[in-house]
Amino acid sequence: MSQVRKSGLAALRARLANVTTLVRGTSLPDWHASRLNTRYHTALRLAEIVWRATSPEHSPGSVAANGFLFDLPKIFEDFVTVAVSEELHARYGGAAYPQYNCHLDEALAVRMRPDLVWELSGCPAAVVDAKYKREKPAGYPDADLYQMLAYCTALRLPRGHLIYAKGNAPAASHVVRHAGIEIVCHALDLMLPAERLLAQVGGIVTELASEVQMARSS
Repeated sequence: MSQVRKSGLAALRARLANVTTLVRGTSLPDWHASRLNTRYHTALRLAEIVWRATSPEHSPGSVAANGFLFDLPKIFEDFVTVAVSEELHARYGGAAYPQYNCHLDEALAVRMRPDLVWELSGCPAAVVDAKYKREKPAGYPDADLYQMLAYCTALRLPRGHLIYAKGNAPAASHVVRHAGIEIVCHALDLMLPAERLLAQVGGIVTELASEVQMARSS
């Protein structure tokens, strides 16, 4: 490290010698905008917002904001859950449960929560999980397949459905060796207009329900 950089850091350390760490739950120290701290006005106001755990809202306020931060995986999960649930209920009846509570093991120690389970006559008939993520170069992430296999095994279902936001990988289907369980990967094209996007969801629901009806009639 150069001598100039060392001296600069030493000077900065001396200037920050009286700075103390804030403790959660305590009030923020007062500061006043002035000519001397003009360069720090934006940073100080942002720090206040972060410290108070506030966020932008549509209603009028005293702080101007020009952007929002969205949790896209959660938004996609909620959209898929609601859209599939409404389609199933409207066209095929039964009951669709989001964040379905079930367990992997006999001792009920390993808890699982698939995004959506459709029940007919009080029994699981189909399981769906929504995944908003970039697929790996060779296809969808293996971990998602393992997770769905666990869902299908615990719920005693022959087929599970993974619904992704469309990327580079096409829709796919995998039959698990020695288990007879099929895991179907769907890809929703989020660039489509709303009507066509919902039509895609309808196609997935038709496929899902048709498989269930065929299995129950056989």
